[in-house]
Amino acid sequence: MRLRNTLVRVGVLIACLVTAFLVPRTDAAPEASGVEKQSPFGIAANLGNRVRTDEQRAMVALMREAGVQWAREEISWDRVQLERGGPYRWDGDHAGMYNYDAAISLQREAGIQVLGLLAYNPAWFKSKNPTLDEWIDDWGDYVYNVVARYGRDRKQIRHWEVWNEPNLRRFGYEHGVYTIDEFVRILKVARAAIKAADPQATVVLGGLYDIWGPIPTPEDYDSLDYLRLLHAAGGWQTFDILALHPYRPGPPEAVLHRRGPDMSFPDELRTLDLLMAQFGPKPVWLTEIGWSSFTGVFGVPEMEQAAYLQRMYVQALAHPSIEKIFWYDLRDDTSADVPYDQPIYDQFEEQFHYGLLRRHFPLDIADATLRKPGYLAYRALTDVLGGMRLEAIVANGQHPDIPGIFWYRFTDGIRRTEIIWQFGSTAAADIIIPCGCSEARIRTWNGMLHKVVRTEAGQLLGRVEPGGIPIIVEHGPDKVQHEPLSAATGHGLGATFAQFWKTRGGLVHFGYPLTGELIEPDGRTGQARVVQYFERARFEHVADVPAGTSAVQLGRLGEMALQRAGTRWETLPRRHKGDPGCRLFPETGKQVCPPLLRWWQQHGELPRHGLPLTDAFTQNGQIVQYFERSRLEWNAKQGPASRLHLGLIGNELYGSWNRWE
Repeated sequence: MRLRNTLVRVGVLIACLVTAFLVPRTDAAPEASGVEKQSPFGIAANLGNRVRTDEQRAMVALMREAGVQWAREEISWDRVQLERGGPYRWDGDHAGMYNYDAAISLQREAGIQVLGLLAYNPAWFKSKNPTLDEWIDDWGDYVYNVVARYGRDRKQIRHWEVWNEPNLRRFGYEHGVYTIDEFVRILKVARAAIKAADPQATVVLGGLYDIWGPIPTPEDYDSLDYLRLLHAAGGWQTFDILALHPYRPGPPEAVLHRRGPDMSFPDELRTLDLLMAQFGPKPVWLTEIGWSSFTGVFGVPEMEQAAYLQRMYVQALAHPSIEKIFWYDLRDDTSADVPYDQPIYDQFEEQFHYGLLRRHFPLDIADATLRKPGYLAYRALTDVLGGMRLEAIVANGQHPDIPGIFWYRFTDGIRRTEIIWQFGSTAAADIIIPCGCSEARIRTWNGMLHKVVRTEAGQLLGRVEPGGIPIIVEHGPDKVQHEPLSAATGHGLGATFAQFWKTRGGLVHFGYPLTGELIEPDGRTGQARVVQYFERARFEHVADVPAGTSAVQLGRLGEMALQRAGTRWETLPRRHKGDPGCRLFPETGKQVCPPLLRWWQQHGELPRHGLPLTDAFTQNGQIVQYFERSRLEWNAKQGPASRLHLGLIGNELYGSWNRWE
């Protein structure tokens, strides 16, 4: 929940130009006692308030696909209890909204932990400006009943956030909390009620919002100022976990004006550490963070939103005191004044575009326009960093050898993942990664494989392009290990694809695996899919295929290879009539002829190889023909058993020696 029109953008100047390969000094990862970083990936889902009951199951499936570990669920007092002393309505209204029982149960059944949000003042005092004394006892009853139901009795929620952004007039003063002293009373009553209902529960401070630029009213406070005043008012011991909403009017790395010292995001965290050193240390949760992709002064393009997400998460995970980060929010919002099945899409409205999913009705998880780049960026992070911890901050933008480079190394003790990007420069930077590895996988921001690099002397050379788009470098064993087919590649057959490989041609047709199983986005819908790369093919697992159809198909590497070579098959001459003995495909205007035709017919035809994109032609003494998913090669000089085979298209597209670009 954000305040608009209070942010001030300022210019950011970081000069960097790296022209030589450099190996930076590595700073060891800092540590903080009592901080748990095993499940840091959260989302502000708010299913009960924002997703109708009939669509909640599909939304939870999308959360699982994204790798969400924690969800923030607001259980609004004015929605569960409509009148003083009245019953609590846990299962929603006649329109299918506010069904907290269903929302919380579905998320917990999916293995997603829930942070319960307790807020605001009661329905019977809305717009009446009551004193706190008039409803503070009722507040305690509401908190006790919610925690007793979902904590003590159902054991679904053990962490409770008390209020939301109390430092803002919009959510503090306008909801009946007129002073900091009154909010301390809210906290004390809430803590007592929470602990009475569930002694094992943990209390989280209502997330405090960062204000950039002038303070708009006397009832608004910047987050850091509010913490100082909260401590002075005796509120520091009322919560176990400190929560922030560090929204920023610019990139995470930018040094922005904040009335006092200018601050980057890491600067803000260091200032917070100094406060906690004085007042008492606590774990920190970022229970909201995000950028809106709306069209306006403070909006960012969707691709920039995705890059900011990854960079913010990585920098937050690298800070010792931060445990969890919740992106705000899961899905783009719409106006509260329109029917649920008629959402408004307004590209100029900031509040409608913080989500990772676009707003559609009905919700269709296979919709090609549903997932924004931010969703793919979030899922890629949860995939490559799940179960890992920070090992080192190699560079933080100010390293003298590689200025402007941000480079963080994570490990699970066996594998390593490096997240690297460049900020503030227009020149590419060349770096050396002393990985001590024989092979590394270079993946793009959305998890797609870019290169498999074989190394020499355990060093990996690479290029980091400007623009702030992170690259992902993985080295070490596969995430899920299988018996290697060859010592040369070190990779085995993934369980998803082993049977297909063995029964459809094996080594002769597909070659050795270049990777283990990976998670990548489907090229059309963005849905997560399991893939594995081989020397001659890419295997893709496709869910929900028709009966009798293989769930494994080959990726469109033939089309990709033509594109990489600068050839657009659509511009090639089209045939309108096939030659004798050949088969013409009107869809592409190409034909398949002997000696390739019979092999193509016997080894999968269209489902395996796709449509022909070129006619057969002679290249390097052999007959070659490109299909959507493969390249067939016929060499008369070879023996009959190996005369016709698939080209080494996987090696050509993804293999590299020593470096990537």
